Amino acid sequence: MQKRFLAYLLFGIGVITVTFFRHYSGEIIPYPFLFWLSGFALFGIGVWLLRNTPSAAEENIQKRLAEAVSDLKENGEKIRIDLTECEVKEHNYIEEREKEKGPNDPLFLAIEQSIYSGNTGTGFDKPSFEQVQVKQTVIVFSRYNSRTGLTDKFVSRVIPKDKVSLSFYLDQQKHTFLYVDKSNPARYYFDLDFLVS
Repeated sequence: MQKRFLAYLLFGIGVITVTFFRHYSGEIIPYPFLFWLSGFALFGIGVWLLRNTPSAAEENIQKRLAEAVSDLKENGEKIRIDLTECEVKEHNYIEEREKEKGPNDPLFLAIEQSIYSGNTGTGFDKPSFEQVQVKQTVIVFSRYNSRTGLTDKFVSRVIPKDKVSLSFYLDQQKHTFLYVDKSNPARYYFDLDFLVS
């Protein structure tokens, strides 16, 4: 929230500075052009911060997720998993995604965005879709539950890697931990932080 406030503040100061020094002809400030450029820099930094700072709703979701994970790590059953015994399942597919149409910046008018993306309205427009290969892999761990007499199957979150590169990571790591809620086994967390680092 503080970063968003700072972004709005820099954005506003940048706009005011650029507006003031655009036609400045006074003698008190010797190089008004430098202030005008610094106003653009502040404006740009504000826009960049605004685009790269998560919203309050996104921060709230991340906070709740982190709390749920820490709760499972503190109160759940900790199971050591040998990654060589896990099954790795892969699902690859090709999908059509819309090509980036250029700047989605609110500073660009709709006509400028369409010209930039090649949509001129003449009928000879470039196709606006491209084919992208999506690679998804999950780790499946099965274990016999002596209380129920059934085999429990735990599936990790989707990992955006192909099976071969994920296998290299798993061979390096050798083991990880699974945290299972004692009262609700359907609520669990695979500790796959080694894939991020």
